[in-house]
Amino acid sequence: MIAHWLKQKDIHQTLWRLALPIMVSNISLPLLGLVDTAILGHLSDNRFLAAVAMGASLFVFVLWSFAFLRMGTTALIAQNAGKHSIGSSRTPFNIHENAILHCALILAALLGFILLLGSPLLISIMLELTAAVDDISPLAEEYLQIRFYFAPVTLLNYALLGYFIGLGKTKITLMLLVSTNILNGLLDYLFVYHLNLNSAGVAYASNISELFQMLWAIYFARTAIFKWQNLQTLKTHFHGFLNLNVQLFIRTFFLLFTFAYFMSVGAQHSAALLSANAILFNLLIFISNALDGFALASESMVGKAYGAGDKLKVKKIIAISGFWSLMCALLFTLILALFHDGILSLLTSQTQVLLLLDQLIYWLIFLPLAGFACYWLDGIYIGLAAAKEMRNSILFAVFILFLPLQYLLQGWSIHGLWFAFFAFLIGRALWQLLKLPATLTHSAN
Repeated sequence: MIAHWLKQKDIHQTLWRLALPIMVSNISLPLLGLVDTAILGHLSDNRFLAAVAMGASLFVFVLWSFAFLRMGTTALIAQNAGKHSIGSSRTPFNIHENAILHCALILAALLGFILLLGSPLLISIMLELTAAVDDISPLAEEYLQIRFYFAPVTLLNYALLGYFIGLGKTKITLMLLVSTNILNGLLDYLFVYHLNLNSAGVAYASNISELFQMLWAIYFARTAIFKWQNLQTLKTHFHGFLNLNVQLFIRTFFLLFTFAYFMSVGAQHSAALLSANAILFNLLIFISNALDGFALASESMVGKAYGAGDKLKVKKIIAISGFWSLMCALLFTLILALFHDGILSLLTSQTQVLLLLDQLIYWLIFLPLAGFACYWLDGIYIGLAAAKEMRNSILFAVFILFLPLQYLLQGWSIHGLWFAFFAFLIGRALWQLLKLPATLTHSAN
């Protein structure tokens, strides 16, 4: 049956039409981190790279905890598009989709300003908990203070991207993110090498780039944004929006807890090891975001098919998107196996860091195969709005696999940490794969 589904030419074409711009867009997202790493990695003082590595990981931990604003918006927009786009009845700006976007923007702005106001206390707590190397903490604190000034902008961008992806407007997403990262790279170079702002300059560059992204996104969504909805319509959608996003928040919080814990363990050893882990982690984000292209395309396709009540098409989309996710993972593994030396040398010239990276290279090579399934399945579950199982998969992977294994394998040093992280990735996927038949049978959570 699955072999027959894989022959569905129309689904292949639609998937690639949506996925390709998203893949390019997603590859551009971690380029913010990779460009930052490359710029600072060629400075003689590795403290600046280590500080941004720590500061960025902590900032991501907090801000990506609110990534439900992107995921939840995508899921609900896509499902409503499926429900309300029957033949010619679809209008360019559907009232329900507009209401969902307004809900997302209101919540994003509110949460963003709360984060901004609470950032001094939050930064203090985070740096205390990480127990970083003493000469890194002041630089990381400066980076975080600058980045938190634009927390509302970051969250508003999540909501706007979710809106475009849910509607399948992936070309707009591509233009937004690629242009943002080009601007970020140019500003990085200017602020670090010409203005000597070092790690603070990287923070300023990221803020300005994200502001540019938000303003351009508002321009593309202006008709929907500035066409206000009545309060009753907003109230109806806000309840469903919050119900879904509470589960997504828990899922994302513990996902990022794992990432932050991973980086903090490296920080307790040395600045060089923190820098090496930062480079590998940025490459992980780069790879996962590329593989996420099929996941995000699936979010839109599955959401629309599910919203229209076509569960057979949902299953076909799952099979085809899973096939292409695996193929891309194999391609990335091959590229890393053949060209890892050249890739790593582009990111740093520091001898000590390169020696550490050489010890960890096999973890990098096999990262795509370890992680592709959980990224792909996340997209399927988001499209189904089945957030509870996404939450449960993370809790299982963190508390049953990652933390116990990291504790038991401390004698393996950094290799024990990476083994535990691989178990975390694979465990998430196994949980979701086992729960998928029941999730498809029952209504979305």
